[in-house]
Amino acid sequence: MKAAAILAGTASIVSLSLSASAKCDYPVEIDEMRFMLDDSDMTATVWESLRDDWGDQELYSGDVVIPPYVEYEGYSYKVTSIGPRAFVQTYADSLHLPETVVGACDDSFSNMFDLRTVTVDEANPSFMSKGGVLYSKDEKVLWLFPRKWIKEHLMPGNPLEYTIHEGVEEIKTSFLDTGIERLNLPNTLKKAGNNAFDCATLKEIELPESLEYLGDRCLQRTTIESELRIPESVTHIGDNCFALSLFTSITLPKNITCISAGMFKVCRNLRSLEIPEGVTEICAEAFAGTSIVVSLPESLVSLEKEAFASIRTSSLRLPDGVRILPNDLFNQSTVASVTIGNDVERIGSIFSECYDIADIYSPCETPPDIDGNNPLGLNNYSSGDDMRGKVNVHVRPGCAQAYLDSPWKLVGPIIEDLTDGVDEIGDDMTIGDDELCEAYSLSGATVASRLRFGEVGDALPKGLYIIRTASGKSAKIAVR
Repeated sequence: MKAAAILAGTASIVSLSLSASAKCDYPVEIDEMRFMLDDSDMTATVWESLRDDWGDQELYSGDVVIPPYVEYEGYSYKVTSIGPRAFVQTYADSLHLPETVVGACDDSFSNMFDLRTVTVDEANPSFMSKGGVLYSKDEKVLWLFPRKWIKEHLMPGNPLEYTIHEGVEEIKTSFLDTGIERLNLPNTLKKAGNNAFDCATLKEIELPESLEYLGDRCLQRTTIESELRIPESVTHIGDNCFALSLFTSITLPKNITCISAGMFKVCRNLRSLEIPEGVTEICAEAFAGTSIVVSLPESLVSLEKEAFASIRTSSLRLPDGVRILPNDLFNQSTVASVTIGNDVERIGSIFSECYDIADIYSPCETPPDIDGNNPLGLNNYSSGDDMRGKVNVHVRPGCAQAYLDSPWKLVGPIIEDLTDGVDEIGDDMTIGDDELCEAYSLSGATVASRLRFGEVGDALPKGLYIIRTASGKSAKIAVR
């Protein structure tokens, strides 16, 4: 029978493997539990039970005691492991692990709705219970924090607080729906796994300087309305890590190289973000649905589809290193002005369902390749609102004809007004705070109009700009 053999040492897990030496290839039910049986070493793995019409498991409710051995067709099998999703969405009130169970999967215990406490045989070499919470035997891994732990262990009137003791290096559990409002993390913590603080009721969180890894959806849907600082030691931030959270500001570590898929998706309270130099990739839907002013680092070379979909911002400048702009990059966004880099080679249908786009600035002397059948995605087939011919294309002097001889002529008017502007700057000029001015990128692309000079620092992302006033004054400024 195909069986999941999980052989783990203390606080470790070996990946699931399948054996071909068994009698059957399906789990069997024994004494109201389901097991996969492996005849090669006569071991059993606790398996996921069948699900009802609502998706909940039919078994594993009440007080669940995993037996050390099970009998099947006259043979005895030692229960050594807990399989993937074995207790996901179950209604067990308590869970007991015998001495023989030495392995489990990261998702073995997800969403145990009614769990109050976990107990473990004292002779178990891999797991232990500490106040009803499941830890590895060496106390380096927090495996499971029961959702109803507060009702079982916290006295009335005490704060809704839990302290993870020093020495713990990894959190595999989720604090979803636990009611914990303050979680004290140890200075030894290195890894917070998938969903660790997803939708938790925390009122504040401080990540320790020892932290190196934040898993997928780790801080997703967090309701904390304050700033969050990610320690410089963190090198990995998983997909959707902050999605739908209410953080007002997030400080990223300087040594990450990737903004993962959906990392800031629908972060509605987030208004500005500094992406550190060294980031080379922004993945799919990373900023989808945000209202954010973002300055992209010059180290950036790769953008994935829908990275800025539904973003609520008026303008964005793309660094020179990005050579390919994928389809739906700005899908359904309110972006009105986009400046591409000098080295862009190909641009897909980046403005699908974008009805506010008015200007695109291209410093490229050779027009980037675009699809003549649907230039820059301006056809907008689904709505019938054709944006072709309505978007101003700003190019350098002497380049207009090259754009007119290409599918770019279908985008809109070709305007030769891009200059570097550097020779025109008078850095010794004094500009009053109330003077109205225009802001340009160093390539000459319009970034903002009719700004009061005193408001420039708050209105523009970090970077270098050329400022010109209505009276003809010019200055080169740096927004830090």
